[in-house]
Amino acid sequence: MIINLKQTKTYFSLAVTALFLYSCGDSGKKNAASEKAAAFDKAETKVIDEIDKVVHELPPPSEVPYMLQATGADFNPALPNSLENAGKYQNSMDKSALNLGGYATDIGYLTSNDKTQEALKYMEVCQKLADKVGISSAFDLDMMERFEKNLGNKDSLSNLINIAITMAEDKLEDSDKLNMVAMILSGSYIEGLYLSVMVIDTYPEDLLTEESRNLILEPLMRVIIEQEKSLIDIIALLKDIEQDEIIANIIAEFSILRILYDDDVAAISEKISGNDSKFVLKKEMLVDVISEVKRIRADMIK
Repeated sequence: MIINLKQTKTYFSLAVTALFLYSCGDSGKKNAASEKAAAFDKAETKVIDEIDKVVHELPPPSEVPYMLQATGADFNPALPNSLENAGKYQNSMDKSALNLGGYATDIGYLTSNDKTQEALKYMEVCQKLADKVGISSAFDLDMMERFEKNLGNKDSLSNLINIAITMAEDKLEDSDKLNMVAMILSGSYIEGLYLSVMVIDTYPEDLLTEESRNLILEPLMRVIIEQEKSLIDIIALLKDIEQDEIIANIIAEFSILRILYDDDVAAISEKISGNDSKFVLKKEMLVDVISEVKRIRADMIK
């Protein structure tokens, strides 16, 4: 057998080169995959941090109701979501979470107006909805007993509902149920905005002069204006999390509200800030905002 040494060296060189290139390629793929995983983890951490920041910067459920009460607005028993509707939400985690947020805001509205016995009934419903969402410990027996013992102290009651909702949100965040956190916050927000616009929408027009009505409606309008930042933050939160059909629908609805804030509400805010003595605030100026909020809220509680 005749061995061609030159040919053998050539084959060997080719084999070594091929092996080297293969190893480099394999190593390159591993490095690229590693870099991609690191980038993904970094992006995920950033999103979670942003979500956590938004969640804990949003006002608690009782804030808007107490702002309304501070304006001197009369209590309207027809505004809170009826407890009779609660049974409809038991078959859906999304509906349970949305209306848990809504009922929490209603509790703020009730307690700020000294309707403490009614508020206790709403707490009991929140307990059932929290159980459906998987956070029953936020409304456990201890929390319910504390609420009942403080029925004579509306400030303590509002703090307790805020604590319960914060605990619920924290537990959901820890279990990566960010969509449920978003639902609770969205429900609480839209209920607070609904209470605000309805106080203006149902305010009697024939009892006072335009000047006197303006003095009353202007602080109510300021409550609505101040809810714009929360709207922007919630939309950002919803866009940051994994989107299903319901989340996408809420984003679409809230985006319409954002447009109305940029248009109708901004125009009113400019007039109020400018101290225009000739400006008279009328609820007709808010007709589109009121209509949209009513529509979103009706869909939420149905």
